[in-house]
Amino acid sequence: MARSRRTWGAVRKLPSGRYQARYLDDDARQMLAAPQTFATKRDADVWLARKRTQLDAGTATNEKIGNQPLSQWWPAYWRSVQSNKERTKTGYEAAWRLRVEPRFGGSPVRRIKPAHIDEWVADLVEAGVSASKVIETLGVLKRILDLAVRDGAVAVNPCSLRSARLPRRPTTDRPVLSPSEVQTLARAMSHDSDQVLVKLLAYTGLRIGEALALRWTDVDLDRKVLTVRQSVEDTGGTLIVGPTKTYATRTVTLPNSLVTDLEHRLDRSAALVFPNRSGGYQRYRNWRRTWDKACAASGVTALPHDLRATCASLLIDSGASPKDVQQHLGHQDVNTTLRLYARVRPGRSADLATRLDALISEAG
Repeated sequence: MARSRRTWGAVRKLPSGRYQARYLDDDARQMLAAPQTFATKRDADVWLARKRTQLDAGTATNEKIGNQPLSQWWPAYWRSVQSNKERTKTGYEAAWRLRVEPRFGGSPVRRIKPAHIDEWVADLVEAGVSASKVIETLGVLKRILDLAVRDGAVAVNPCSLRSARLPRRPTTDRPVLSPSEVQTLARAMSHDSDQVLVKLLAYTGLRIGEALALRWTDVDLDRKVLTVRQSVEDTGGTLIVGPTKTYATRTVTLPNSLVTDLEHRLDRSAALVFPNRSGGYQRYRNWRRTWDKACAASGVTALPHDLRATCASLLIDSGASPKDVQQHLGHQDVNTTLRLYARVRPGRSADLATRLDALISEAG
């Protein structure tokens, strides 16, 4: 076999007639071969020169690591998300097991190209996977490949170079209830505690998991405030009590009517404000059946989460600033408050027109 030596790297002709380029890897302290062979010696020399430039610039990849399958990085990614909420972790695990691993789990990471990802996304959409799950799944793949980039297996995350558009989540105009509709819905609830819970959700903006985890020790009726510390969620049939969605504690001031309702409900022998019959945490799916019956009886069409947007909209109507509402609802970002929760109540356009008429009349 013919061999060519140089000041850095080596090229040799193989029995097949093709050429192999090798270079000294300082970290591995051994000669590493290029991931492919070359038709000519010149092509091998060009590859070596490019590799040297990348090493000097700190952008070189490790071909040996790059040949490892994507599945090698899943355990590290899975460990990194253990502090997330259980429902979030369940979604990530399902995304990997059902959609990422079957397609890319055994592929060497250096061979995963942007075009492959575009084709995969198109296949998911064609198979009827929802837009939300496609977006979540692509996010899981991207973050796993970020670890491969960190380890020098690939220079650039191919997810960042994809060109196909992602499917859009369907947008639905969710309702915002008026105070009278909130009262109508609450009265349709068969139990007093459920009536108060509906009004609490509408006038404090608590998430349903936060309300079901609320304890009497977190309610100060003299000061007319409650403190949101925990949330409860039902994941795979298991009730999990933990921190709020944003891992933050917040204090919410109560309107007088709600203070009165809670005073009538006050039970100092109970731990939870809205317990189940045995005094434990209610399961949301069980309470949702009660909600659906009340909606059918009252003629109010809404989801429990719509009461959170109702609270945001009522606060803005009453003169609260977006930052006030953000803090009240416990959002990390004010854009979330404005984009998803500050909805326009029916009749507001006519109300605004009336205000404009008043201002115009002042001009004479």
